[in-house]
Amino acid sequence: QMSSTKYYFKNSNPVIIEELLPLLSEQQSSALLMLAMNGNTTSAQMENTIQAILENIDWNTQGEQIGKLVNRILPLEQLVPDVYADWRSIVQEAVIFIGSHLSNKRLIPKLIEQITIPEDLTLEQRLIAFISQMPSLQKLGQVIARNRNLDPDFRTELIRLENSISDVSPEQIHAEIKHQLGPMLERYQVEVDEIIHAEASVSAVMRFTWNNSATNNREQGVLKVLKPYIHDYFDEEMTLLQGLADYLDENCTENALSEVNLRKLFDDIRLLLEQELDSINEQANLEAAWLRYSHVSGVRVPRLIKELSTSSITAMTYEQGQKVTDTISMSTAERNTLTSHIIEAFIAIPLFASQEKSVFHADPHAGNLYVDEQSRDLIIFDWALTEQLNREQRRQIILLVTSVMLRDEQLIYQAIAELSQDNFLENETKAGSVRSLITLFINDISIFTMPGVKHVLTLLDDILLSGIVFSAPLLIFRKVLLTLDGVLNDIESTVPMEIILAQYLIKEGTIMSCGIYLLNPYSTNFKMPLSSLDILSLIRSAQWFGFRAGLQRVLTS
Repeated sequence: QMSSTKYYFKNSNPVIIEELLPLLSEQQSSALLMLAMNGNTTSAQMENTIQAILENIDWNTQGEQIGKLVNRILPLEQLVPDVYADWRSIVQEAVIFIGSHLSNKRLIPKLIEQITIPEDLTLEQRLIAFISQMPSLQKLGQVIARNRNLDPDFRTELIRLENSISDVSPEQIHAEIKHQLGPMLERYQVEVDEIIHAEASVSAVMRFTWNNSATNNREQGVLKVLKPYIHDYFDEEMTLLQGLADYLDENCTENALSEVNLRKLFDDIRLLLEQELDSINEQANLEAAWLRYSHVSGVRVPRLIKELSTSSITAMTYEQGQKVTDTISMSTAERNTLTSHIIEAFIAIPLFASQEKSVFHADPHAGNLYVDEQSRDLIIFDWALTEQLNREQRRQIILLVTSVMLRDEQLIYQAIAELSQDNFLENETKAGSVRSLITLFINDISIFTMPGVKHVLTLLDDILLSGIVFSAPLLIFRKVLLTLDGVLNDIESTVPMEIILAQYLIKEGTIMSCGIYLLNPYSTNFKMPLSSLDILSLIRSAQWFGFRAGLQRVLTS
């Protein structure tokens, strides 16, 4: 019967209607078919009828069938490339679980949308539509997309989440602005643009102009506004992800899951979203970042506009630019200069800061990094996510990177021991395992290769998989390095990260030793975390570098 009536499904997707019918009673099916075959049925009538039918489904007994329906509508396993074929069944199970556990209030509108949107939309487009107003799934896709080891085509689809989110209307954001700012709008003669300037998983950005009483000028700015539905949906989605982790642990035994800590991944998503929802904390971070980078050449941070900021709105100066990964017109030299700015801002300055605790930007994906097309300055957005490293942690990180470059297994072992949270030195089995991993790691590096930051990341991954525990700040800093590695690869930079760090160290060390900073106390915030004994130890190690490298070549030949 369905095949003979598909022609009449003028306002809906007949394939999805066909999938829906088995869930309905005979009376509901007949009513839906009669309406669908009526050539005069409007989209609104079809949507209202489908909504009424869905609301009357017994969700308690048919939850699993609803989940399978969602999977038939969105067979996301088809997007998983062959190289990750082991994940297809896991992705399928995840879609079914989400479809069967999402609340009726949120799932019914999504099903109606999937039924009524054009039949010829691609699966990728249907996915973007389905995860509308689902910040946890949007953020999950963004986090996964930052791994440049993914299949390029698969990663391209995930990266679209940085720019394709559009699930709130300008009218809703305008209403929120008026509710939050009220009389401030008139006091500062604020004029907000009609359209949304940019949109992320939890917020929307609107451009505006205002009268700055401090400068007596009319200035441009942006309002970063939390979406009004975010707080209502956050708890449900966190519960959903926790339940999904439990379900997959109990029901999926594929090898693919053995290498991924899904619970940790979902905890990371929770942390990211919690921090992004804390506008007051973001405003404090933004102020501190502006002070830190306002005197750094080639780097800019928007300035907080306190007069127009609230608990859910962050007002800041408008900065014109384009994503660093879209800089097609830049020459090789300009790309390398941009790379230097990125490494200095995100790694060198935090590592060599003079403070006991140094703050670093914890979310440096390409969507937060822009470049001014005129000045070529790096512009750093979104300071909601930050973390701190104390001086001792930074000391050990520098010792670890340097000892890897020197291929010094003993110094590497000591740095790992200091950075770990479990005292494996007292556990002979763990200690032996770490030593073996370090030896294998060094032997796998060609004698003609200069090890660097990428090799350190590989070593840390190996040690993490062996069960050694590191502090949360260190793990987040590791993710920062991994994310920046992907960004730099997309920029097509030709300058190694280690060279930029060495240049920064020489430049700032010279300024400090010559006393140049006394002419402008704000020109540097530099302090070497290493002690004299550390430097002496590295010098001694460097003297034996040739012997170690030669011995390695003999042992591995």
